[in-house]
Amino acid sequence: MKDVQGACKFCGQFRAMQVPDSFTQADIDEEATKKCDCVDAQADTRIKENIANTEGTIREFFKDKEGLEELKELLLTAVKPLAEYKISSISVSKGPYTGTMKPGKDGIKILLKYTTTDSVES
Repeated sequence: MKDVQGACKFCGQFRAMQVPDSFTQADIDEEATKKCDCVDAQADTRIKENIANTEGTIREFFKDKEGLEELKELLLTAVKPLAEYKISSISVSKGPYTGTMKPGKDGIKILLKYTTTDSVES
């Protein structure tokens, strides 16, 4: 561990802290940002936590669903832009399955819908 000073990447406020010897200055500043009280740093931290939580939830949700790897990967790709409010929702279909993500009450809501249609032609 080493004693360092890092700066919040939003407001520039310095913070003294101890970090592992392997940390670069970028890592140190990221830690300072996580601990900063400014509004932008707090929002950034919430977004990053939301991304990590949602990615974990998607991996857990799809772990036993065979044949839906591509759908899972596409949803994982969309987590960051959705959490950063760059897109408002996403729907991805593969066969009878449709995966949808959109903002929920406490995070990102993930839906997987299975639809079948019976039809006949004469």
